[in-house]
Order: sequence, then structure tokens, then C-alpha cells
Amino acid sequence: MKSASPNPISTQCRNGFTLLELLVSSVILACIITLLIGMADGSSKIWRDGERRREGSREARAGLEMITEDLHSAVILSNTATLSITKESENREGSRIFFLVSHPGENRNTNAEGDLCATGYFVAQDPVKSGGMNLYRFHASGETVTKSLEKNRLGELYATATPDNTATTELLARHIVQLDILPVKNESSEMLMIRIYALAGEGSQFADPKATVTSALKERNERLLRQHLQRYSTIVRLPPTRTLPSGS
Repeated sequence: MKSASPNPISTQCRNGFTLLELLVSSVILACIITLLIGMADGSSKIWRDGERRREGSREARAGLEMITEDLHSAVILSNTATLSITKESENREGSRIFFLVSHPGENRNTNAEGDLCATGYFVAQDPVKSGGMNLYRFHASGETVTKSLEKNRLGELYATATPDNTATTELLARHIVQLDILPVKNESSEMLMIRIYALAGEGSQFADPKATVTSALKERNERLLRQHLQRYSTIVRLPPTRTLPSGS
């Protein structure tokens, strides 16, 4: 007797997938893809945050090194304006320091006019971006400095140091919320402690303390300071005070 041949249509149905199986597999595949995308996005965010922190740390340390180098070459005279340290008491900007400096020839700025310069460091609101505080460096040289010293008007020269005055002021480090200059007691020589406070990675969200009038902005600033504030410090030994030449 001949066996009945299988129905080709029935065989194809038994070897295929049902609609329910296709729907379940599609949902599982979609969940796996979503998880992979989330993991990749999370890893990318962690990498970006870490890179911003490293960049902020590099800028803050570079700024601290530049302040230290300038103070090592400071020209401190009996005129107190040759080393001026003022304290901003109403906000977190901290101290402002301005002083005369004479760099060695090999370290001298190619744009410097003469060997005597006026240099300063301060923290201020970024004039371009809506948020963020930065560390700025003031630098002037040549006849402007010598005349200001002769006429005892160094304070007026220092007053021109603003972020908007790009002719004499440059951005040194971003997301710096405070600069502190503190005297250190030492019997043999005068020393200063330099402290820089940086918001690594989140500084652009920090609001200007002078403009912080709402509770929401104050709370955001306090949260950023608690979570992201980093401190860098060093102690600098100042050169001895020089006496003014006769007739000056």
C-alpha cells in the first residue's frame, strides 16, 4: 500500500512562526536594543563628565602655576601698591591681587614693552556666557606701568582690569568661583597661600553671586558647591622688599 504523502501546506505551517511568537520576539529585541542604547549613552555621559573634570583640573592647576611663577618674579617696593591684595567681602570671588613683576629674559613675554610689568589675578563673571565664573589675568607693560608707578597711580591702572578689556585682560581658567590670597606667618620672609576653588565640569551652571537674588539660584549654587567644588592651593615665598632709588 502506498503511504499518503504529507500535505505541503500543513508542513509549511508547522515550520513557521505564529504571529504571537513574532510579537514577543520583537518586543524582546526592542528591549535589548533600548538597554544597549541606554548603556552606551550612560557610558558616553560618564566619559564626557570625566573629561570636563580633567580639563577643569588642568586649567585650575595651570592658573595656580602661573600665579606662582609671577609672584616669584615680583618687584615689591616700599610703595604698598606694588603688591595690592584686596578682599571681595560680599560674594565668593574672594581676593584680587595685583603687583609689579620683572621676568627673567628667557621667560619674558615677547609682547612686553620693557622689563617692568604690572600683573594681576581676579575672578569675575564670564561676560560672554550667561553663567559661570572665570579666573582672569591682567598684564600691562612699558611706559604705562612706569608712568603709573612714578605718579603713584598704580591703583588706577589696576582698575582697568576687567573681563571686557581684552587689551590687558585674558581668560586664564574657566569655572573658577573663588581666589583666596592669605598671608602666612614666617619670621624669615613673607609668604602667601594661594587657593583656587573650581567647579569641575559643572561651573557653567553657577550663577553670578552678585546677581543671585532668588532662593532657587541660591539653592542651585549651594548644591553645585557641595557636589563639585574642588580646591587647589600652594604656598609662595615672596622676594624681599626693595627700596626705592633715591629721587623716586
